[in-house]
Formats: sequence, C-alpha cells, structure tokens
Amino acid sequence: MACYNSIFSVVVTLLATTFFCSYSANSNVSSVAVEQEAKALLQAGWWTHDSLNTSTPSPCNLSGITCNRFGSVTHISLLHNSKVQKKLGRFLNSSSFPNLVHLDLSEAGLFGSIPAEIGKWNLKNLQVVDLSFNNLTSVMVSSLGGCFESVEHLDLSNNHLNGTIPTNICTLSALSSLDLSYNSIGGEIPSQLQKLTNFSFLNLAYNNLSGRIPSSLRSFFQINLSYNRLKGPIPYELASRFPIGTFMGNQDLCGNVRGIPPCFQRYPPSDQGDVVNNVGAKIHKIRVIVPISVFLALLFVILGVRFHNHRLRNKKGLPVSKTRVRNGDIFLIWNYDGKIAYHDIIEATEDFDIRYCIGTGGYGSVYRAQLPNGKVVALKKLHGSEIEQPNLRKSFMNEVKTLTEIRHRNIVRLHGFCLHKSCMFFIYEYMERGSLFYVLNNDAEAVELDWSKRVNIIKGIMHALCYMHHDCTPSIVHRDVTSNNILLNSDLEAVVSDFGTAKLLDPDLSSKTIHAGTYGYIAPGKFMLLINDSFYISL
Repeated sequence: MACYNSIFSVVVTLLATTFFCSYSANSNVSSVAVEQEAKALLQAGWWTHDSLNTSTPSPCNLSGITCNRFGSVTHISLLHNSKVQKKLGRFLNSSSFPNLVHLDLSEAGLFGSIPAEIGKWNLKNLQVVDLSFNNLTSVMVSSLGGCFESVEHLDLSNNHLNGTIPTNICTLSALSSLDLSYNSIGGEIPSQLQKLTNFSFLNLAYNNLSGRIPSSLRSFFQINLSYNRLKGPIPYELASRFPIGTFMGNQDLCGNVRGIPPCFQRYPPSDQGDVVNNVGAKIHKIRVIVPISVFLALLFVILGVRFHNHRLRNKKGLPVSKTRVRNGDIFLIWNYDGKIAYHDIIEATEDFDIRYCIGTGGYGSVYRAQLPNGKVVALKKLHGSEIEQPNLRKSFMNEVKTLTEIRHRNIVRLHGFCLHKSCMFFIYEYMERGSLFYVLNNDAEAVELDWSKRVNIIKGIMHALCYMHHDCTPSIVHRDVTSNNILLNSDLEAVVSDFGTAKLLDPDLSSKTIHAGTYGYIAPGKFMLLINDSFYISL
C-alpha cells in the first residue's frame, strides 16, 4: 500500500508541475499578445492612451472592442463614434490580431482604394467584414485574398466604388453574403459567381452594371439587381423565383414579369437575329405551358389546403367545413429564400396556438415560430374580424410593397407573407428584445438601457428614416414611427417596423399630408400639415 501511495504522489506532482508550467507559458504568451493588440489599437488613432489602464493595458477596456476569455481581440467596431479621415490599410497593424473574427469599420470616414496589402493580412479567423458607408473608391484585385479567404459576410455598400466586379471573387469559397449596393460599379455580372457554392445573398442594386443577367444566379436564395443598366431578357429561372423588385429600374430589361415589357415589344424580330428569335420561340412555348402548369398547380394547392384543413379539424374534434374555395380565394405564400411553406408555419405554431403568442395589438397578434431548419421568425397574424375591412387589406398590401422594395439594416426584414380571405399574416425576422415601448416600460429592461444605448437606438432610427426619405425613389414616409413600432434585437440595435400606413411620396407634388397611424403624441410640425424630418419621432 505504501508503494502505491508513493507512486500516486509522484504522478500528482508531475501533473501539477506540467500544468503549472504550461499555464505560465500560455499566460506569458497571452500577456505579450494582449500588449501588442493594445499598442496596435492605439496606433490606429481612433483610441487614446487615456482610454487604457496604464497598469494593465488591456484592449478589452476600449469602446467597440470585444475579447475572448484569454483577453485577445475578436471584434472591432468603431460604433460610428469617430470619423477620422484615413486610408484603409495604413491605420491598423493587422498582424497583431490573430483571433479577429468581426471587423466593423462602417461609417469610419475611410477613403481611397482597398489596397493589395489587405490581401496579405494574417487574419485566418476573420468571418465578417463591414466597410459600408465610407468613401472607398476601388477594389484592388489582389486584395481579395489572404484574410478574405475565410470571410463569410462582406459588406462594401454605400461607398464610391468604381471599376468592375473582380472575377477572382469566386476564390472566396467561404463567402455566403456580398453587398455591393449603392456604388458606381460597371461592367457585366461575372458568371464565375456560380462557383461560390455557399453563396446565398447578393445585392448589386444602384450601380452601373450592364450586359445580360447570367442564369447562374438562380442558385442564390436572395438577389437584388435593381436600378442598374442591365439589358436583354430576364432568365426564366430568375423571373419565376424572385419578386419584381429584384429587377426594377433597368430600362432595357424584358421578360415575362409583371411591370417589365415583354421581349417581343422591346426587341422586334427584324432587329433580333437568331438568338432573340430563339428567345421568342421559348416565350411562345412558355405561354402555352405556363397556363396549364399554373392551373394544375392551383388545383393541387386547393386540394392540398382542403386536405390539410380537414386533418387539422379532425385532430381537434371539430366538424369539417363545407365552405367552397371561390375564384382567387387561395393561399398565396411568398418568401425570399423559397424555404418557408404554409404547412411549416402551421406546424411550428400548432395552428397559431396561444402558447406561441408573444404579443397582441388592436389589429393582430404576434407569434414566435421556429421553422424546421431551425430559423426563428416572428408571425404577425391579423385578427379574423379585421380581415374583411378594405382599408386593412390595403394597409397589408402597402406593407408588402414597401418592404419588398427596400433593404436597410435598421428596417425590419420581411421574409414572406400569406394573403387569404380567412388568414392574413406577415413573416418577419425575429427581434429578441421586443418593442422599445416594452423595454422602456419594464423596470428590469430599462435599467440596462443606459444613455449610450439610447443614443445608438436613436441613431439607428435616424439611419432608417434618412434612407427612406433621401435614398428611396420615390421617397417613403412612414407616418407612424412610435416606440411600439421600434423593435430591438439581442444587441439592443433598433429597426423600424409596421409600414402599413407608409406613403410613397412624389417629389414633384406638394409635401402636405394628413395624419395617419397611431394617435397619441403629435409633433408640432404636423399641426401645419407639413412633412418635417425634425418633428418625426414620437417616443
């Protein structure tokens, strides 16, 4: 026994010594790395030495910096609080941040080109890069490499980028989301984009892109090609999958899409040649096949819905309804990614069971639903007694029209909707913290909402309103911005919702309007019946 005790003591001592030496070594390395990161951030010029504790100079003490449990920087975000004019690539010693995952330099006052040096940054863990709302002018082809090889989300929107889309972007195999909207990019859309197997979202709106739309884009879940100089027929695979807002603002496009001129009107046979004649022949075939396919599809949908409702009623012990489906009275499900089906919504909420209800208002109730793919969404279902009102139906379609034609990080995202005589609901992105009204009136939640967070909420609302007023054509006036219509995500970032009373404003007409939306506080500017940005929010 004494022998075993002796051996056990020796083993414990060796393990303890090894652990202590390893921990000491890691501590020393981590300490050196942390000091290098803090020094690199100070050299960038956005932070001062006064922001650090001189005795323990940890970068985690700086605003907009997030660290892992070892004290190494993983997230850098300027929080839009410093707009020092700098050239990208000359302000940050990137080699000092080996664990950086998220880089947010939006609205940072950056200018010039995205240099080739960035492609040599040793940031193998980088996944999110946001350089939007700056004054960047061009992208060097060689810059799309190195640290960008692991990037999943790249946002370069709202800059002054020119030139063409680099073809070597297809080498970024991890990329799933690319936003190049609101720039001056020209040339054609590279067909090589189809090589990005993980790609799901592409926004090229408001640029100077020309040429034809490659049919290879059909593999993406969401695209936006609006307001460019694209021409020619819209590939049938895209026209049948994406909403009209995807192609708006391209005067030389044609196709079998509502609001887009047919190709035989835009390109007469005498001017087309063999290629366009082939397109015309295909269109003729489509005109024969599509009506038959649509009729059969509608028939299957009607039978499927009735069968599904029959099963639901049998499960609940209710009598089967004998009401017949009238012309045009069918379920219409539209969604961006093509993966949300009506039966998924019914199963996720158990036919809108009250257990899934997270809020109720004057016109409807909000439900939380987790879809089969794990995605959590919010469902806003209108009350049955309200559906027959013409004004409410008009408000419903107004919200659909508005949210399908705009996209902004501070405006709630619409994933889909259902329009039916007996059931109308929206499918929104889920905002974990609920409405601003709820947070302000909940003592426990309000304590967390300090002044800096409140200012950031106001900034988010202002970004959304500025986008609607000045960047949308025609401008959009919300007309019901209240704390109930401001939603907050888990990071207390604000988005504007409820566009049922929004109005598209014709810039050539008078700016007078009437009161609409929720009654309560009315800004003094509204007594004059004038639209005035300085009197817009009522919180």
